[in-house]
Amino acid sequence: MKYLLKYFALTVVALSFFNCVVEPMEFLDGATNAVVEEIENSVLGEQANAVATDSSCNNQDPKARITNNGTVNVDLEIYDVDGNLLASEYGVEPGHHSDWEDFSSGEISFLVSNGSADKLVVIEMSTCMKFDMEIGSNNQLVSDQPEQL
Repeated sequence: MKYLLKYFALTVVALSFFNCVVEPMEFLDGATNAVVEEIENSVLGEQANAVATDSSCNNQDPKARITNNGTVNVDLEIYDVDGNLLASEYGVEPGHHSDWEDFSSGEISFLVSNGSADKLVVIEMSTCMKFDMEIGSNNQLVSDQPEQL
């Protein structure tokens, strides 16, 4: 009885470790969460202040790639607003970058994963835009802002 409260607290903590669950990607079901909405709002605000498109671009489709400066392989998946997979790059090794992936314009979801963590970025991509993502040495997404071509 002397240590009952301590054992109870330890049991609650131990059970919480065994009951962790991986949540499904809600953007595939059409729903968004607060983090995705925050990213969208910040990016849309910056795009509204952007300078006009360079004259060398002639309605080119948007494109994206990922540079891996981390220590583990990363994957990139690109989805449209309906959750359809538009392009993917799997197993981008440390010190390498993927090829540029072209896709149609619209609300695009970029899913970057390294096997232990996922990062979802949703951006309204229009023609003559590029999205050059970079994974830093700490295996986190460093740059996640698109640019005009």
